[in-house]
Amino acid sequence: MPLTSLISFQEEFLSGNPLKKEYVHFSEVNCHDLDIWIGRICRTVSLEFLHEILFTILNELLVNGCKANAKRVFFTSRGLNINSTADYTQAIPDFKNEFGHNRKAIFSELEKTDYRVQVTTQNFPKYVEFNVTNNAKILEEEHFRVQTRIKASEKYKNINDAYLESIDSEESSGLGIVLIHILLRNSGIQNEFFELITTETETTVRIRIPKLLIPLESQNRIRNLLIQDVDGLPPLSPHIQKLILESKRDDMDWNHLAKQVQLEPAITAEVLKISNSPLFGAHTKVIFISEALKRIGIRNLETIFLALGARKILNSRYSKQLIVWTHSVKTSIYARYLAEECTNYVKYAELASIAGLLHDLGRMVLLSLDLSLIEQIRVLRNEDSTGISEWVEEYSLGITHSDIGYLIAKKWNFPDEILDVIKYHHKPWQCKTKNLPICQMIYLSDILASTSRGKGNYYTVEPEILADFGIHDENRFQQLLSKFKQNYEKQKEEYEGLLL
Repeated sequence: MPLTSLISFQEEFLSGNPLKKEYVHFSEVNCHDLDIWIGRICRTVSLEFLHEILFTILNELLVNGCKANAKRVFFTSRGLNINSTADYTQAIPDFKNEFGHNRKAIFSELEKTDYRVQVTTQNFPKYVEFNVTNNAKILEEEHFRVQTRIKASEKYKNINDAYLESIDSEESSGLGIVLIHILLRNSGIQNEFFELITTETETTVRIRIPKLLIPLESQNRIRNLLIQDVDGLPPLSPHIQKLILESKRDDMDWNHLAKQVQLEPAITAEVLKISNSPLFGAHTKVIFISEALKRIGIRNLETIFLALGARKILNSRYSKQLIVWTHSVKTSIYARYLAEECTNYVKYAELASIAGLLHDLGRMVLLSLDLSLIEQIRVLRNEDSTGISEWVEEYSLGITHSDIGYLIAKKWNFPDEILDVIKYHHKPWQCKTKNLPICQMIYLSDILASTSRGKGNYYTVEPEILADFGIHDENRFQQLLSKFKQNYEKQKEEYEGLLL
């Protein structure tokens, strides 16, 4: 079945209509389809950081639902009563062996029955709900095991602890329940999220993901604290402002601008470094500042000067700047690689490279929240944890690093194309301006550059964006990623020295 457009999908989901998928049995062949579906749901309601967690959870529940149905078919086919304690105890080892080693035959038998497993999601004002239902009544033994695992999950801090105790050695189904609770609890979602619903004909596991982790009033207070932090940033230096004005003059003179740049040795060095970098496809080295400025180009000068001015202020203010600049440089270079691979985007190569340098300005603020601000956040969240997870913080605070970066860029009068990239680099489909292609480039380059940090993969990318870049399967994605990584590693030190 062809994939519906993202916009149509989002409109349907946001309208409150339930969306559903149904399976006779669920296995690895269904994972790609489920992954895309979950990704679109997460992107629609800004829960991207939960994408992989939700996939793991729903995958586990669907497999368990399928397994529960298969168990009933197995017992029936052998003339056994699944509600009989004696039959159950006797046959479960055989079922476990059969399900592990001859699953194809069990699935074949399952297809002849009316048993189904269904996953449904629905958008509500305060939460997103997921229901995984199989059309079979839960057994007392199964219900007892689920409740036991829910209770047991409270003592585990991570998945390794659960594995070490070899939970549910008889059927190995209980670990999934523990996994669900640990993953969601560690994402900041409290125990009210999970509910087991049983009737005479169905068994449903319901998970509700709240859109707010803290009260709206507290969230607004935290948002205001962050906005005040951004408002407190100083303006760009007078010298940078003068260079920007000079570069925008209709009668701009290259030699005069070069003399103005050279008034500050640090900026002179940075301009030479950037002009001789892969950002501008440099093959020969320039040593004169006027030549360096011409190579950068009149349409790029303003943004380069803005980047230099912003870097100086942010580096002095936020301690985690190295993390952000390193990733931003990598995203920038990957954007150029992407343009070289996709002829439709070649004309955006230089602008996308520069935009890549600036797309994550807001991350510095979240990564470098001073201790007093972090303490206020913890008090408002009533939380004792000392670890700060960037995505969980954004989810909690109700303001993303894109929002913060946009505020910073507006304060310093960044051009529209950079503003759009900062605002929409995680959601390019929301950009309605001529800068959409650049937003798409940075969106994909950002994910490609993030894979080495364990963030993002083929399935976390919106399929429509992949198709725009001629990426129609995971093999092509991995080929590009491998090529980009190899090219980047060859000149890593040169690349990362750009703005560091």
